[in-house]
Amino acid sequence: MATKINVRSPFYLKVSQTNIAIATLKLYIYTGAFVANASVANEKYTLTKSVVTAGFIVFEVSELVRDYLEIEFNGSYTSQVVWVNAVITTTVSSGSASATVSPDNTNGFVAFDGYGYFNEGANPVLSTSLLMSNNTIFRLNDSNVRIPVYTGATTSVSFLNNGVVKRTQAISTSTNTNAQIDYITVSGQDNNDTYQERVVADGGILESSKCLDDFLESVDIGVVDEVYVSTADSTEVIKIESVDECKFDPIKVTFVNKFGALQDMWFFLKSVESTSVKSEQFKASIFDQSTLSYKTHQHQQQSFLTQGKDKIVMNTGYLNDDYNQVIEELLLSEQVYYTEITDTDEVVVPIIPVTKSVTYLTQLNDKLINYTIEFENAFDKINNIR
Repeated sequence: MATKINVRSPFYLKVSQTNIAIATLKLYIYTGAFVANASVANEKYTLTKSVVTAGFIVFEVSELVRDYLEIEFNGSYTSQVVWVNAVITTTVSSGSASATVSPDNTNGFVAFDGYGYFNEGANPVLSTSLLMSNNTIFRLNDSNVRIPVYTGATTSVSFLNNGVVKRTQAISTSTNTNAQIDYITVSGQDNNDTYQERVVADGGILESSKCLDDFLESVDIGVVDEVYVSTADSTEVIKIESVDECKFDPIKVTFVNKFGALQDMWFFLKSVESTSVKSEQFKASIFDQSTLSYKTHQHQQQSFLTQGKDKIVMNTGYLNDDYNQVIEELLLSEQVYYTEITDTDEVVVPIIPVTKSVTYLTQLNDKLINYTIEFENAFDKINNIR
């Protein structure tokens, strides 16, 4: 199994050898099927370093790898990682000895757009199975439960309700990048969350009515209260809390979390949208010397470079302490989106968290935990793509 690495944090390769003088690193970065070191070709980078400290040379490669790791989300949950092979050759000043590379690169590396914290040390591996920090998920009534897992270590995912197994999915290992992350859902359909999304995905037109709304508020076709994520050695349990919300329109936010996987988070309570506009101004000359007059309906103060930006403020609803880590990873994420459902379409909107600091709440200190987060659209109001 390839070694899992997280390239938003530095990743170091160390080659040790007696009397080492020079080391050359050929870095291969690619998607698709894994290729063993002996057969890999067409390196992306070649780096050469001379010895600084007797006995070893160190390379740091995460930024180079991340240049080839492009994360996108258009409503489909896909595995977005790259394979990395690091082939190192050495030159010694005298004598000869075999070189040792650490971490071991025999089976290559699989690179995620994840990161470690300072207190987790260098080259953090993080979870090798469940690709999320929280062990409680708050889901909207009748919406899918989506669990991101690393297929290299996970063996199965089971969904239970009141102790009864509703669905179990076996997880298979793969040598292809498109199957390193699997998003396991209670419905078995990765990309449809709610009744509305299922209608749109099937090419239907959603005609809202009071009877339909009442039905959707009273029936939950995907109810579960626990998820078991199993490896060969252990099982991790995730609690599922279903939330009914009939007053506000809940919004699903999707972001790339600490582990480099897409993670959903529902904002259940009030949301407020706004638009801010900025522009430059100049004083125009509107006087007509030939008639010694000017038109009073013309602008003397004229605007230019006028542009707008849409913002939205969302409220999480009432959570537990487990979601403090989720809020932290949301604010630290570089790829955040929310999903709008219209009568005929599903629209993914890229957004940026405007909120830059939060005070973490706890049930002991604050009783009810609700976070208010402000986002702005990651694009200008007026199309200016040239």
